[in-house]
Amino acid sequence: MSNFETIKSKLEQFIKRYYINELLKGAILFFAIGLLYLMVTLFVEYMLWLNSTARTILFWAFVVVEIGLFIKFIAIPLLHLFKLRKGINYETASKLIGNHFPQVNDKLLNVLQLNQNPKQSDLLIASIEQKSQELQPVPFKSAINFNSNTKYLKYAAIPITILVLSFLTGKINWFSDSYERVVNYQTAYEPPAPFHFFVINESLQAIENKDFKLNVSTVGVVIPENAQIKFNGQSYFLQQIASGEFQYVFSLPKKAVEFTLSANDVVSKRYRLEVVNTPNLVNFEMVLDYPSHTKKQDEVLKSTGSAVIPEGTNVTWRVKTKSTTNVNIYADDTLAFSSDKIGQFETTKRIFKNYNYNITTSNNSLKDYENLAYNIDVVRDIYPELSIKVQKDSIDQQSLYFYGQASDDYGLSKLQLVYYPSEDDSKKVFEPINISKSNFSEFITAFPNQFNLEEGVSYQLYFEVFDNDALHNYKRTKSSTFSYRKLTKDEEEQKQLNEQNETIKDISKTFDKLQEQDKKLEELSKTQKEKESLNFNDKKKFEDFLKRQKNQEQLMKNFNKKLQDNLEEFQNEKKEKDQFKEDLKERLKENEEQLKKDEKLLEELEKLKDKINKEEFTQKLEELAKQNKNKKRSMKQLLELTKRFYIMKKAEKISNELDKLAEKQEKLSKKNKENTKEAQQKLNKDFEKLQEDLKDLKREDKLLQKPMNLQRDEFLEDEIKFDQKEATEALEKKEQQEEGQKPEEAKEEQLKAKKNQKKAAKKMKQMSEMMKKKSEGGGGGGDQASEDIDTLRQILENLLLYSFNQESLMNIFENIDVNNNKYGKYIIEQSNLREHFEHIDDSLFSLSLRQPKISEKVNSQITDVYFNIDKALGQLTENRLYQGVSSQQYAITASNELASFLSDVLDNMEESMNSSPGSGKGGGEQLPDIIMSQEELNKQMEEGVKKSEQGKKGEEGKEGEGEKPGEKGKEGKEGEGEEPGEKGKSGKEGENGESGENGKSGKEGKGGEGGQNGENGDQKGEGNQNGKNGKNGENGGEGNDGEGEKNDGYGEGGSEEQNGELFKIYQQQQQLRQALEDRMVKEGKIESAGQLIKQMEDIELDLLNSGFTNQTLQKMMDLQHQLLKLENATFMQGQDSKRKSETNKKEFNQTNQSQIPTAKQYFNTTEILNRQALPLQNHFKKKIQEYFKNN
Repeated sequence: MSNFETIKSKLEQFIKRYYINELLKGAILFFAIGLLYLMVTLFVEYMLWLNSTARTILFWAFVVVEIGLFIKFIAIPLLHLFKLRKGINYETASKLIGNHFPQVNDKLLNVLQLNQNPKQSDLLIASIEQKSQELQPVPFKSAINFNSNTKYLKYAAIPITILVLSFLTGKINWFSDSYERVVNYQTAYEPPAPFHFFVINESLQAIENKDFKLNVSTVGVVIPENAQIKFNGQSYFLQQIASGEFQYVFSLPKKAVEFTLSANDVVSKRYRLEVVNTPNLVNFEMVLDYPSHTKKQDEVLKSTGSAVIPEGTNVTWRVKTKSTTNVNIYADDTLAFSSDKIGQFETTKRIFKNYNYNITTSNNSLKDYENLAYNIDVVRDIYPELSIKVQKDSIDQQSLYFYGQASDDYGLSKLQLVYYPSEDDSKKVFEPINISKSNFSEFITAFPNQFNLEEGVSYQLYFEVFDNDALHNYKRTKSSTFSYRKLTKDEEEQKQLNEQNETIKDISKTFDKLQEQDKKLEELSKTQKEKESLNFNDKKKFEDFLKRQKNQEQLMKNFNKKLQDNLEEFQNEKKEKDQFKEDLKERLKENEEQLKKDEKLLEELEKLKDKINKEEFTQKLEELAKQNKNKKRSMKQLLELTKRFYIMKKAEKISNELDKLAEKQEKLSKKNKENTKEAQQKLNKDFEKLQEDLKDLKREDKLLQKPMNLQRDEFLEDEIKFDQKEATEALEKKEQQEEGQKPEEAKEEQLKAKKNQKKAAKKMKQMSEMMKKKSEGGGGGGDQASEDIDTLRQILENLLLYSFNQESLMNIFENIDVNNNKYGKYIIEQSNLREHFEHIDDSLFSLSLRQPKISEKVNSQITDVYFNIDKALGQLTENRLYQGVSSQQYAITASNELASFLSDVLDNMEESMNSSPGSGKGGGEQLPDIIMSQEELNKQMEEGVKKSEQGKKGEEGKEGEGEKPGEKGKEGKEGEGEEPGEKGKSGKEGENGESGENGKSGKEGKGGEGGQNGENGDQKGEGNQNGKNGKNGENGGEGNDGEGEKNDGYGEGGSEEQNGELFKIYQQQQQLRQALEDRMVKEGKIESAGQLIKQMEDIELDLLNSGFTNQTLQKMMDLQHQLLKLENATFMQGQDSKRKSETNKKEFNQTNQSQIPTAKQYFNTTEILNRQALPLQNHFKKKIQEYFKNN
């Protein structure tokens, strides 16, 4: 590049710097002049408060000036700087540079001019280059100094200083206020008043129909004393509440209001009060949908949201509103209402607990404006209540009787009894109990009632009651748990025996107390006779005596009740009636009645103790002494009879256990694998235990005043033990042989063991039968009964003899006077008659200790006889002849009544003996027994006819081989003979025939050779009946060799066999006729049975004359039909003519009787009518429940 070009470049830089400097100077001046002009403008407005037009001019003048200043100082330098506008040229620039640099002066201008010369020569160019080179070191840019602009900053400092001073002095508002008015030149501004109005309210929004309080304050130099508000063309004074503070209340505004405030000619700007519509509830109702189980009718509550409701009620809220967009319920949670129509809202909730809530209404302007608080109290459905009272049966001490009350606030649904074995609660059994579905119900039930429980198993039981609350799945309440164990039959029998034994011991202890009471009574009677009147101490003693006597009476009543209960507990295993037990029960009832009479006498004595009538009081004391004597005698008899009954039942129990043990022994003999040494040893131990029981029984029997003589067949017991021992040893050897791999020897030992086991079982049954016979009829069997009858007959004869002698002596006294020389002799004779009666009394008392038929009436009559005899002796000794004869007459009357009663007792005893098993007499048979015997004879006759027609002989002997029960087994052949059998030989034993049943009317066989007395003939197929007229050796008369074990057949053939059978049928038919005659005579119906008896006599003749014929068989069949008709007529005659309900026995076969009636007796309750639940309030319901519980 040439030097000249460099000069040109440096000139361009100079020009650029020059305009930057101009721009910098212009910016400072624009800021200073512009700001200063702004301040002048604002100051003018501040001072003059120009109107809108003036402010418009002032504003736009300011804008024009500012624009001009901007163009002048900013825009033009920028255009020159960016060469958008032509600025200084090189010549001007060179002059400026030449002025600044003296050494340059015009040199630079000259160079430029030389360069512009059109005629360029080398010399010229060289001159330009030379001069350019000279000017090149000069820094043209230095000619412009930016710092020279600082002198203009003083102009900017002027407005800045003014602003700072205004700010510091707090007068900056003149700037801001004037600026605002100038800028908003179109807005009219008033000059500042001496004060200003300020509305203090946060917002000018009033709520519809609600007063709005407007709060106003004034601020300024002057504080006005009054202020006014103007709206709707009216002016109202504001209420001054403080200096410079005013208040005005808009009363219930309904629409928007515009207003202004004024005071001292100062008017505020216009204000607008907006009115907000309120969300209001117009109508409100609550629908209560009660749970169905409460049986309450649904309700609608209006204008309230509070209620008391049952748990689980479904509540529906329905509201009508105005200016409302939302309705909510606020509680633990928020429940929003839904709306189907404008202004109508609804929501639903099911309430289970207390519910405190608020209902609020909202719209776009007001949220939760109306807030109503309510509370719903929930009455919880309480659990049902169950109270149980339990009592144990005083008789069996096992059965449990329950009385329960169940209640609930709304109603019950069901009650059930739950029982299960204690060891396994998975086997629960649920038994429903009927109860009322109302709020309260009571029930009575029993356990085990008719439930089939296992013996020997312990059970747990409890009650569960359920209410009708389906919402909570039927709440239930469980009672406490009770325990029950059903005793086994053996345990039950043993318990009964133990209880009776304890009662007997307790009664024995009371006899000493009776003796003491008798002594006290004698002392009182003596005192009464010796003294004219009783003093205080004597009365006190008498009161103590009465108190002890009452206690004694109560104790005797309790004992009597215990004995009755114990008798009721004994279950008679046999179908026939236990006459001894029935007689003893009747005797206890009589004793109970007598105790009641004694109690009444004590009450009479207590009333007479303070009265003056000494004679009546003495008479009552004598009567009490007589009753005490009777009581002592009666209780001694009852005690002895109860002991006897206890021993009989214990013997019966041992006999039954022997039967069971025999069955076990026999079953074991039929088994193979189970037939082991251990099993046999267990049976051996059971038999040894029974032997110990027999020893105890024998010892207790000896303690009786008249022992039953229960003889033990020790030889038979030893045989049983021997057979059991042999069987045990054989089984042990069998096991050893099996271990030694010797099956044949083991089999032999097993057969041997089985044989011994069968023998032992058979002998056990014999032993059991012997015990049964000994314990029948009050002990001692038939022999004892016969002995008692003979004793009573002798007593009756002696009593009649005494009565005749007493009557004879009475007649003598009637015909003599006191001066008769034999008068004293006759008195001694009367005393001897008393001793005679004492012997009768002793015998009768001894008999009464074993015969319960000797009832309480006997004791009463005996006491009357003694009383009148003693009275007669006393009166005759005192020479009061007529009174003595009268007493003798009373004694005779009492003895005759006693004789009459004993005669009836004798007849009853004879009848009982005739109808009892083993009696051998047919007179006591019942009509059904006669019919069954006739049917058996018809079967025998039918078989005889068949055999006669077929010509078969000797087949009858096989009858004894039947496997069936003894219906086919026949009695010992011709055991009815009254004479010892002669020439009879033992008939061959029938095989395996079991005891025959329902055999009738066998007469007592006697004295046959080698046999035993026939007992009961056909009945049960028992007894070794002595044959009579036996013939042909093996077919001879001696028959049954077993004790009810086997029924011997006829033998194995023989020419006279059919005739023997025919004769036997004839004899049995004859016995049935005699039994029917006896029965009809006793029932007074002999005339109605006359035709039947004649028909039976004809059959007997046909049997003798014709033998086995179809005609005779047909007559016997007709006879059975007539007997059945007679039985039906007798039955219908004995029936009550009243209607009687009957149950369907075909579909229901429940052996256990219901215990509910007994339970009701225990609790003695009255049933409560179950009514529909009344719509009562809860507190009334509770009171009703309490009433029922307490009453």
